[in-house]
Amino acid sequence: MLSQLVASLSRRKLLIAISAVVLVGILWLTLTRAARRNLILISLDTTRADRLGCYGHSNALTPVLDGLAEKGVLFERAYAPVPLTLPSHASMFTGLYPPEHGVRNNGQGALPESLPTLTTELRRQGYDTAAFVAAFVLDRKFGLNKGFQTYSDDLSQADDSQHGHHRYRAGRIVMDSAISWIDRRDDAPYFCWIHLFDPHFPYLPHEDVFGDQFADRPYDAELAYVDQQLGRLMAALEDAGELESTTIVIVGDHGESLGDHGERAHGMTLYESVMRVPLIVVSPGQATGGLRVKDPVSLVDLCPTLLDCLVEKSLPDISGRSLRPALRGEILPPKDCYAETDEPYQTARWSPLRALITSEFKYVRSTQPELYKLQSDREELNNLAAAELKITQEMEEQLNRLEQRMRQRVAQNVLLTERERTALTSLGYAAPGRDSATGQMAMRDVKEMLPYYNMLNDATAMMDAGRYDLAEPVLRGVIAADGDFFLAHGDLGRCLLRLEKTEEAIVHLRRSVELDPGADRVRAMLGAALLMSSNYAEAVAELETTIRLNSELYESRYNLGLALEKLGRTDEAVEQYRSCLTMVPYFTPAQQRLEALKLR
Repeated sequence: MLSQLVASLSRRKLLIAISAVVLVGILWLTLTRAARRNLILISLDTTRADRLGCYGHSNALTPVLDGLAEKGVLFERAYAPVPLTLPSHASMFTGLYPPEHGVRNNGQGALPESLPTLTTELRRQGYDTAAFVAAFVLDRKFGLNKGFQTYSDDLSQADDSQHGHHRYRAGRIVMDSAISWIDRRDDAPYFCWIHLFDPHFPYLPHEDVFGDQFADRPYDAELAYVDQQLGRLMAALEDAGELESTTIVIVGDHGESLGDHGERAHGMTLYESVMRVPLIVVSPGQATGGLRVKDPVSLVDLCPTLLDCLVEKSLPDISGRSLRPALRGEILPPKDCYAETDEPYQTARWSPLRALITSEFKYVRSTQPELYKLQSDREELNNLAAAELKITQEMEEQLNRLEQRMRQRVAQNVLLTERERTALTSLGYAAPGRDSATGQMAMRDVKEMLPYYNMLNDATAMMDAGRYDLAEPVLRGVIAADGDFFLAHGDLGRCLLRLEKTEEAIVHLRRSVELDPGADRVRAMLGAALLMSSNYAEAVAELETTIRLNSELYESRYNLGLALEKLGRTDEAVEQYRSCLTMVPYFTPAQQRLEALKLR
């Protein structure tokens, strides 16, 4: 009897001990989870820092951003690693420069599946994750969806009524989706990425919101509109009582030239207008508000900083560093920033650009190198490369050493539909499929060629408006300046076709595909022009090559059928017409040709 009592008491003590351990464990997990902060990352597309009020623009209407800067930490010299949306975001999420993660242009590859990211690490640490992106350039097929449980990239709500294929979701729609997701959250910590595309060209004055206030400053209107959307988010977080448990980061992916140095938009140069972006961090329990960090930092620093602050983790073998000391008001040790763009090469086979940015200088490697003392020459008007040869050489050597330390990767292949390729082109980005440029080459320098690039864009706008007569002399002027500019030859060929100058059009279309053999749509025009000029055998050869390059060009299949008919190859022609109708069932010309052939 005594032994049973002892045993019973022992079991009771054991159960009490086990229960105590379980309760302690539950309490520890609860406290740990409660202590974890949420993270909201808002990336502002095409936003140059110096057009916001908190960065000194007196005419800006950005009170929400300015208020966040007063509460948090503002980095005065944050640099994008590349002035393009997809590769810049890839650097933000991986802590790697474009050569290291392999995504160096828009639409030409996906982030390698093997690379860990900010999102995959936070997901591994128990965070709920969601992304709300505004434009196709960040579609899930380009790889940034890794680690996100929700990746909202549906453009069915995009309004393309004014700009044809220029499809993106307005900031209001994107923010509605993000706020709705945040409102449904439970107690788990979360990471929400919100991408707003509105400041990208074309700029809208938003008269429905601001009246005529920005009639002559539509870019500023877009920034004011974005600021309003951020205000809606801040109000939602305050109503939910989550402001004190959420780290908020505002960052630009790249800037916009707005005519500086002859560039109208972005991608072709590495000047401050397109490289210096806003970076504001507001963190709960921050000791000092309104802190401004003057040291140059790169967007590759964003991923390691956030991981350090939220989960005290990092990713292996990355180029970025944690900026957490700067968030505490400590001085950062100096570190150079790297930047690049291959867009001049992709667009026109002009020299690609590489840059090194230090506390004092910016060096740009090109056919005509540039060196600027940024503290006294923020507008980069005084190129010191020739006058300061020693410094120029030292900067080149530093840039070389930095590149040699990088472990280079190649982006994963990505398949795009014809509609998707057209969407990218309409956003102002080079069509995918061309080779990337590496190293220093003896090519034209983009500084001297930008006027002709602008002329090409002007001529394209003229043709879109039906003024082929005005576009022709402009395009001839571009080709006179650069006879190897394949885009100009292609556009002149298209222009001459519409002006019924078929034989001359063929000359320029041939030259374009010689210079850029992968240009499927130019080959399609060449095939059509050869058909029009009764060169049927050549038309067949060209159109067959076109279809091998891009099987979705149904009109090329139709034209190929016509050429095959002329050569007496009727069965093959029928096959092409049927293929065309499989792709577009109600393509009347193909239906008519099949009916006509049945009557023979």
